[in-house]
Amino acid sequence: MPVILLSWIALGAGFAVSGGFFAFISLIGIVPRLASVSKTVSHIRLYETFLASGIILVNLISIYHPDLSGIPYPGALFILDLQGLFSGIFTGCLAGALAEVVNVVPILSRRLKIRKGFPRYVIAFALGKCAGSLLQLYYFSQL
Repeated sequence: MPVILLSWIALGAGFAVSGGFFAFISLIGIVPRLASVSKTVSHIRLYETFLASGIILVNLISIYHPDLSGIPYPGALFILDLQGLFSGIFTGCLAGALAEVVNVVPILSRRLKIRKGFPRYVIAFALGKCAGSLLQLYYFSQL
């Protein structure tokens, strides 16, 4: 009986978290913004379907930890690289949309008194984030 109760609580918590996440994505308007930038507004429903499917798939993968030992090493590496690429694209788009919503760029440039060369700082931030992610993936995950 306690297992069934815990299962229902976990399922309810999962629905609450995913509902909040989708509400957050809807609030900052990431999908319509990307569609307008790419001039593909007619495909918004498809983008939202892929977004929901991707989130569900990654959640299932994180819960069940599929065994990739039956797949040859290059195939498993390709799957992991593809998942990392799409996760990075999603995270970058989410961060960009959030930064655009809160107008962090003008606030940051005013606070740091940056008048020239701001694109270089943005590129440096992005490269630093990339280097940190790769360091975490390839060095700290081996410890």
